[in-house]
Amino acid sequence: MDGQTVWVDAARCTSCGVCVEACPVGAIALVDGKARVDEELCTGCGACVAACPEGVIQPVVTVQGELVPVPERPAPTIYRPSSLAQTAGTAVVVAGTGLLMKAASALARAVGRWLTQRSAMTSPSTGSRTSPAGDRGGAGRQRRHRRRGG
Repeated sequence: MDGQTVWVDAARCTSCGVCVEACPVGAIALVDGKARVDEELCTGCGACVAACPEGVIQPVVTVQGELVPVPERPAPTIYRPSSLAQTAGTAVVVAGTGLLMKAASALARAVGRWLTQRSAMTSPSTGSRTSPAGDRGGAGRQRRHRRRGG
């Protein structure tokens, strides 16, 4: 971040060294028992600000050679659903699951019928196609004709 660095309140620093370990670029060192920031190395990432248990490290911006505190960002708004929304959400999930199960069952039945009809259309021994009634070509007509004529 351009121009952003951190400032250490040396009077409150307890020399715990947590900030030194947290700095990913090694810009902080303990000098005379207090944390010191090398502004040339500091990238302004804020890792030390978050890590300091005493809160003595603060982000600052350099404006015309003067260190100015970074304005605080507003806390993000966290959505917390009401109890009605939670209940309705649960109902939608339950209803959706029931509908999904019914759809899966209907699909399985339809595929089963299709496969059954397809296997009935193909003779297992010769592989020849037959009509849905199961008769082979003219043989069924001849039987019917004999019945009528006979």
